[in-house]
Amino acid sequence: MNFYIKIGSITNAQRARGVLQKNSIKCVIKRIENPQPGDGFGYAVSVSDNDVNSAVNYIEKSGMRILGVDEN
Repeated sequence: MNFYIKIGSITNAQRARGVLQKNSIKCVIKRIENPQPGDGFGYAVSVSDNDVNSAVNYIEKSGMRILGVDEN
């Protein structure tokens, strides 16, 4: 099972991917289908359920804002 960590913009999604890769967490940038108000431009990074808590912590520590986490 995977989780989408909503980042908003493609630029921040790329930054988040870099942070996660440096910390050995596999992720993929995804475009959210039908983004809702508050989802920014609709970009997220997809991570496995085993890595979601660590991924959220690394992204937040890097100073990026997370718009939400959804189960895929």
